[in-house]
Amino acid sequence: MKDYMDQLQGQWMRLYPEIETAPSAVIGRVSRLARIIQMRSDVVLASRGVTWAEFDILSLLARTGRPMTPTERAADLLTSAPASTKRVKKMLGSGLVRRETNPKDRRGAVIVMTEKGKASLAPILASVRELEAGLLQSLAAGDGWSPRRG
Repeated sequence: MKDYMDQLQGQWMRLYPEIETAPSAVIGRVSRLARIIQMRSDVVLASRGVTWAEFDILSLLARTGRPMTPTERAADLLTSAPASTKRVKKMLGSGLVRRETNPKDRRGAVIVMTEKGKASLAPILASVRELEAGLLQSLAAGDGWSPRRG
């Protein structure tokens, strides 16, 4: 069964037959799947009142079980410290996390998940896992998975 990337690969081969396109087809499939998963996850997370970035931060705090600095969050989530801090601002307002003085240096701050954040995480996680299980089931069934289908 031919997929979208097979079509793209054929188009490029017609334009530039001397260029090997197999590596691009593999990377293209991975990238396309990542975008599709992200789009569908965004919908599920929005229905739970959080963004993917906020879910990442809640998950990180839950997994580590400890307060974290912006630098620690950024390193784990592959973002910059300012980007991590920006994401946390909304979460502070919604009561999912709170800021505390860093006990190690008393100058910086750490973020701690609140009870509201802890209570919110389980249903959010369940929704994401349900989506992921459905996506994998669709792939295993070979049913012509499309980003437009829910």
